[in-house]
Amino acid sequence: MLILAFDTTNEFGGAGLYQDTRCLGEFPTPAPRDTSERASYSVTLFEMVEKLLGANHASLSDVELFAVANGPGTFTGIRVGIAAAQGWAQAFGRPVLGVSNLEAMVEAARPETQFAAALLDARRGEFYLGVFERVGALDGNRLKLRGEGMVLRPENLPGHFRELLGPSARLTCVVRNYDQAAQDVRPSIPEGFEWRRVMGTLVPAVARVALKASRRAELQSPAELDACYIRRTDAELSVG
Repeated sequence: MLILAFDTTNEFGGAGLYQDTRCLGEFPTPAPRDTSERASYSVTLFEMVEKLLGANHASLSDVELFAVANGPGTFTGIRVGIAAAQGWAQAFGRPVLGVSNLEAMVEAARPETQFAAALLDARRGEFYLGVFERVGALDGNRLKLRGEGMVLRPENLPGHFRELLGPSARLTCVVRNYDQAAQDVRPSIPEGFEWRRVMGTLVPAVARVALKASRRAELQSPAELDACYIRRTDAELSVG
């Protein structure tokens, strides 16, 4: 299966083309020309995809699955990625899958514990948190999101882990290598929990999650694809 995967949710994203699990090419998000600029994915996403397809003598019509990181992250970046995936999938009659960054982090880390917690800086002194639990062999022995993703302040994390998992649970905390705020939380995490940092982009992990979902027949139509904001936008907060 030819998979086009991309992440436009933050400045550490990118795009990649994969034949099942074999990487045909990857591009990280280009560094901005000026340190004051942020990645403009409305331009760079399409440039990266054009280069990937051209290098492989392929076209968008050859792609069999569009896999997109759907958040949490910057609202504008999420919307660009979702719109692109929906538009391409609709135009060529292909399935899509939105993959949360939290799930992609756990996929990239490949922890061996019963539980895993993906922790991501949400700004404003808060963190996005997704807790995953290993399910049985009939479901591929995979780590599956327990409940929903949430936003917590760092002082509430230890109590949340104890309440949710109990005192003896084996858990791996997963953070991104660039995310210093999340790494700084480590001293407050209960003793005995493992700790892993994910290097590089999440694009390969997004592609793997999508491939596994395809094999379980759990893909989405373009209309079903949605964002994973977790925290409401400022506009929603101002009216609610």
